[in-house]
Amino acid sequence: MAALLAAAIGAYAGDQIRSGTYWALKPVSRQLPWNRGSGAPNSSAELTSVFTLVQVFLLDASGCRARYRKTTSFVAHHPTTTYQEAVTAEHAAAGFATMRGTIVDTVVERGFYVSQINLGNSISRGEHFANVYSADLLGSFTRPHEHWTQEFTYPTGHLILQVHFPAERPPKLVASKIIEGASEKPASTPARLIDLYGRKSILWDIARPKPHQAFKLEWTW
Repeated sequence: MAALLAAAIGAYAGDQIRSGTYWALKPVSRQLPWNRGSGAPNSSAELTSVFTLVQVFLLDASGCRARYRKTTSFVAHHPTTTYQEAVTAEHAAAGFATMRGTIVDTVVERGFYVSQINLGNSISRGEHFANVYSADLLGSFTRPHEHWTQEFTYPTGHLILQVHFPAERPPKLVASKIIEGASEKPASTPARLIDLYGRKSILWDIARPKPHQAFKLEWTW
């Protein structure tokens, strides 16, 4: 009886802790990039992506050095001179660069490195523009089983995710998943292995991805 009582108390306490944690973190979760509303930078109120290509270049067999590169074709829905790009890293990120305009500042917000980009001139409503944003990812892919997750806060017409491996350490297994809230499920369009840049690469082609979803590539290497 004492053991049952202790188990019941433990379960109740666990539920209370989870509820308390959810309550305490709720204001924070609203500010996460994938939970922000239409007033957030890069939301549908400001920009839409016609096409986005995200590439992760694994530069050595240890996984300690990698380069993130995101190429995006945008449409502006309101006049703007600035917008934000963000990238996450397992340990650290550095070497932030933008093809267009200048990076005014880069700050860390809840695990994301967020760069404020000044485009250099005003973008009119309905105008198309392209940009390339990149960063070094340090110590992010050192385990045998690794993953990369890409998230968006604005509508995207077409998304391609690519991970490029060093020739001396190609991937053995790959998987693609969709994350919505707390749930994770296999993607309906699987990722595949192909040869790019003279090395093995993962390619995941996603038509009309839903905003606020997270797209997760997993691999064993």
